[in-house]
Amino acid sequence: MRPAWISAMTVLTLTVTGADGNEGWFWHITDFHWDFSYWDGQLSCNGQNVSSPGEFGDYWCDSPYSLVLESITKMAEVKRDVDFILWTGDSVPHVPLVNLSQSRNQDIVRNLTATIKSAFSSIPVYATFGNHDYYKKDQFPPHGNDIYNMTLLLWETWINDSSQLENFRKGGYYTVKRNNIRIIAMNTNLYYTGDQLTVNVSDPADQFAWLDSVLTQAVTNNEKVIITGHVPPGFTTPRKVMWMRPQFNIKMNEIINRHATVIAGMHFAHEHHDNFRLYYDSKGNPSVALFIAPSITPWRYIIGSEIEPKHNPGARLVKYDRESGRQYDIQQYYVDLPQANKDGNLKWKLGYNATTEYDIPDVTPASLETLVQKMSSATSQKFLKFVLWYNTNATEFPCNDTCHKSVLCGIKNMDESAFNQCLQNDISFATMLTPRMTLPLVILPLYVLNTVV
Repeated sequence: MRPAWISAMTVLTLTVTGADGNEGWFWHITDFHWDFSYWDGQLSCNGQNVSSPGEFGDYWCDSPYSLVLESITKMAEVKRDVDFILWTGDSVPHVPLVNLSQSRNQDIVRNLTATIKSAFSSIPVYATFGNHDYYKKDQFPPHGNDIYNMTLLLWETWINDSSQLENFRKGGYYTVKRNNIRIIAMNTNLYYTGDQLTVNVSDPADQFAWLDSVLTQAVTNNEKVIITGHVPPGFTTPRKVMWMRPQFNIKMNEIINRHATVIAGMHFAHEHHDNFRLYYDSKGNPSVALFIAPSITPWRYIIGSEIEPKHNPGARLVKYDRESGRQYDIQQYYVDLPQANKDGNLKWKLGYNATTEYDIPDVTPASLETLVQKMSSATSQKFLKFVLWYNTNATEFPCNDTCHKSVLCGIKNMDESAFNQCLQNDISFATMLTPRMTLPLVILPLYVLNTVV
């Protein structure tokens, strides 16, 4: 039975107060995974016999279009007047490759683009590719190609900067300025373990050199930066999986650490769960926060006998300072999927405000470090809340001491050596989170990774 102090807020009438002065808001949405076969084939449903599929989805399957459409439409009802939207990819479903093609994938991305534009017609959307959006999935080339070119035609008006078009054609990445905030939209799928086309390329599409240059210029211009993309650096826990190839994870972390003072926040996706990670400077102080947003799709993986826990669709609002980029708060919304199917009406419920749920003043790196310290045991109230929202209030997720240790090691250690040593340590909490010598990390086989997300 769930303790009373971690029950979710079930707000049926949703309003968001307007921001004053330099305070602004943006949406972060991701991983729609629209299953075009939901009603007449259920190709994404893990081979399960879903005899009575719900109107807005099923925990075994990717999103029907009703979930896609209503989630976007109802977002606009919660708050339309945002400064921008981050959309971090993966529109294409988890279906066999034989059921996909370049044209079908493009049609899916085109339809979702049109749906978002219809609901938020005057709002810029800073979109990035997900690993499933390319055909064939994961295989992003380190050079220009038709898919980059065709997608640019869909997103060009959002980017609205002719100087960035060549970057997108070259590698699917770009940067834009919004108020005093520079947004860097990366194609981190180039670094994904599933991409066989970049294995022996030191800097795919020259994106690392470009990122380093843009961040260096941001220092000169006194800009603050938000970095967004699909595949995040670091490790997903408690599964202990590193999504990027080791050499790319190292390079990404080096660049982030070098320019941490100008980075206001990082917003990524891919994992389908609500999570975060922290970078630290050479003195051990938290320097950059990386947020992982939960997915719209309720789909869950099956690997052998392992079944992923149920998770509800999620979308989030981020409150920030338009000048400094400081991240003030996260309002996490979710859909109670069984209730939506029962009522025939999808509603975004406010799950939490991060500042009140976790008793922190904001969601800056220093405040999140305070939260991590409050999560020091597997039975601490703050950790139990974190575990609840990891699955967007869909199910209990037992996380014992071993699981807890993995989660905290993942939050605090972005590098392979530090993460692996953290897992090996079996002493105090403080020592457990201290980076140590390099040890090999076991990474899931590619066929498993490619099946999962």
